[in-house]
Order: sequence, then C-alpha cells, then structure tokens
Amino acid sequence: MANQSTIYTDPFLEHYQTTKRLFWGIGIILLGVIIAGFWNFHLVDGFGRDVIAGRTIGDTSTLAGSYGERGGGFGFIFAAIAGLAATFTACNCVAFAMIPGLACSTDKNATRKTAIRAITAFILPVVLVGAAYGIFIGILGPQGIEFFNEQAVRGARARATFSLIGIAMLFWGMIELGFFKRIISRLSPLTQEFFSAPVTKAALLGTLVGFFAIGRPFPVFREFLTYAAAAESPTYGALVMMIHGLGQIAILLGLFFLLVWFAGNRMMKWATEKPYQPRMVTALALLGGGSYFVFYWGLSRIYDIGRWGYKLGWYGG
Repeated sequence: MANQSTIYTDPFLEHYQTTKRLFWGIGIILLGVIIAGFWNFHLVDGFGRDVIAGRTIGDTSTLAGSYGERGGGFGFIFAAIAGLAATFTACNCVAFAMIPGLACSTDKNATRKTAIRAITAFILPVVLVGAAYGIFIGILGPQGIEFFNEQAVRGARARATFSLIGIAMLFWGMIELGFFKRIISRLSPLTQEFFSAPVTKAALLGTLVGFFAIGRPFPVFREFLTYAAAAESPTYGALVMMIHGLGQIAILLGLFFLLVWFAGNRMMKWATEKPYQPRMVTALALLGGGSYFVFYWGLSRIYDIGRWGYKLGWYGG
C-alpha cells in the first residue's frame, strides 16, 4: 500500500495526466526522428575535421601515421582536439540536451555543491570507460587498429552501439514519464531512492556518454586511434583516451558551469518548488535523444529510410 500511495501522490503524475505525457512523449520522439532524418553529417563532421582539428593541429589523416616522428606527447594534444572536434557530431550532440537535468536537483536542501557533485559523477564514468577502451586500443596495436577501423567493422560497431544506447535512453525516458510505475513500484524503497538520486542519474548518463567513443566512426577519431595504437601500450592508450573523453564533453561542461554560476540559485528554487518540470525536461531529453539514435544509427541504416536532405538534393553529395 505504501508504494501505491507514493504513486498516487507523485506531483509529477498529478501535474501531467496520461494524455499530456503521451502528447509530449510522442511529439519529442517524432522531433528526434525528424532531426535524425535531416541530419547533415557532412556539414557537422566537416566543421570538426576542417575547423576545429584542421586549424589547430592540421590534417589529421596525415598525423595519424606520424607517431614515430612526433612521439607520445603529441598524442595527448591529438586526443584533446579529437574529442573537441567530435562535440557536435551525430554521436555526441545528444549530450547537450542533458544539461538542465544535470544542473537541477529536487532535493529541498539543494545547493550549487549538489550540482557539482552531479557533474563529478557524470565525468567519472566518461573517463573510466575511455580508459578501458584505451587499454583495448593499446593491445590492438598498429595491425589490429587497421582492421578495427575498416568501414564494415566500424559501421557495424556504430550501428550496434548507438542503437543500444538509444533503446536504453528511450526506456529511461519512459520511466521518467511514469509509464512503468507499476514495475518500478515493485522495487524496494531504497532501490527507488538510489536510482532517483541526481548523482546516480548523472553517473548513468556519464556511462552512456562514455560509450559514445566505442561506437564513434568520426574520421578524426579513427585517425587519433591509429596514432594511439602505434604506441602499442595499453597504459598510453588508457591515458590518451581519458583526455579524449574530457575533450568530448569540454564544451558541455563549460555551458554547465556557466548555467550553475549565473542561474544556479534560480534553477535550484525552480527544481525545489516545481520538481515535476525538470523531471519532464529530463524525460523529454532522453526520449528525443534515444529516438534520434535509434532512427539515425539503426532504422535508417538498415532500411535506408533516412538521409532525407541528401535524397531531396538539399545537401548535395
């Protein structure tokens, strides 16, 4: 009975009736599909390759094979730039929709420190997943990475990784919208409290973002992996991939800290007085991002139902 009471007194479910939640949920899923269908990857990837990387370290396709000449130290710079260049690619931009959810806390005693703890919990798994991936890259070495970067292999890896991430985000978004409340109510109160905590949610989100690198087919990133693998060192691979992980979320972190610094008190007040609103923002961000990933990396690739801008001749190429 206690769990049922909690469900029926949930301010989120009271404020957003089922029809309203369905309306917003279906709407944001359709928006995610539309964005994915019209995504111009040539424009976005080109910005990262030609502007961010090209104007800082130069032609990354040439740099990929220069480990013997430039050495391990340059690899850390390459890692940071490769991460920064991937910021707005199709496999990374979704993370920006999560900033409001990271910056808000529904705890009545919330402070800026609460938000900082959440962002720390977000960063840690990004770095740890990167380190584990870097160990694998170091073990592969030059010959292994050549096969790993082949088009068929990287394409399959990207489709599988981002489709699974998208499904996880859709499921999480549905939970946030309260559509699985009967299943969730069967969990112990302690389990529900743990997974509803802002720090836990931030850590889970950081884990998803960390896995972005595993599926990422971005040319600059592939060329960086070639450089890192040339060292034939798992330790070196782990270190440079940790730097890459920080690079891919650097702009997001900057926006987050600006938001907390200039609007932190107002956001905490908003989250305390109307906790159902930031929860809705988080739910919609998850659903939109998840539908984007599932359509862009899964359905459109398997059934050739995407790339609308290219098929209409809007983007060329």
